[in-house]
Amino acid sequence: MRLSINNMRKREEYLKELIQEKEDALREVPEGFLKISYSHGKPQYKLISGKEKKKELYIHSNDIELVRKLAQKTYDERVLKKAKDEIQSISSLVELYEKGNCDDVYDGFSVTRKSLVTPIMIPDDEFVRQWLDDDYEGLGFEEGSPEHYSERGLRVRSKSEASIADKYDGRGIPMKFEKPLRLKGYGTAYPDFTVLSVRFRKVFIHEHMGMMDDPVYAEQNVKKIVAYEKNGYFPGKNLILTFETKQQPFDPRLMDDIIEQYLL
Repeated sequence: MRLSINNMRKREEYLKELIQEKEDALREVPEGFLKISYSHGKPQYKLISGKEKKKELYIHSNDIELVRKLAQKTYDERVLKKAKDEIQSISSLVELYEKGNCDDVYDGFSVTRKSLVTPIMIPDDEFVRQWLDDDYEGLGFEEGSPEHYSERGLRVRSKSEASIADKYDGRGIPMKFEKPLRLKGYGTAYPDFTVLSVRFRKVFIHEHMGMMDDPVYAEQNVKKIVAYEKNGYFPGKNLILTFETKQQPFDPRLMDDIIEQYLL
């Protein structure tokens, strides 16, 4: 619920900026509005003005800049009205949601009563707990291999993966490291990260490809990406891909945009 309200708040902020932009643009526009008719399939333009909008003046085809300004004026006026209507609706909806809705009824029950009913949707914290409560066996680490750890002590395979894990943990994104995934036509893959968007209750696979300047490594990972796609995992939909080379190291700050774009 909180995530949904946050999303509406973001839309509200965007609309406020849009309203300000269009109000500024409409301060300096030509008088009247544009009327378009057609003669022999070609558009003809008229400037309509006057208190009762009865005064009509043909606009010469050479004066296309005036035509564009009048057309833009009408567009901006309609956008402005729609934006104001939408922001009013969002404000009313946020106010309603903050009072609670049908999803919140379960939260108000006692533990005993909760055990006696089947909710329409389990709370986020319980959903996350159930998702994380899944034992699995990852790849493990060979003896003597480099040790890299995230801030919470999760062992990973590189400094970049540690940075990625820290970003997920810092933003409260539920995460599993190298959870096995069976891919038809490929075998078992061990994605670097399997992450959960709590808001959408949707699972994403995140592969970080850290040696793309190694031809053998790159070829292996292209094969893996193709296998993901053949099994329904597509970049931008439910597959997150990040890359780096020796000359182009991974920038952990990119994770903030990725998390905002896909998971929140």
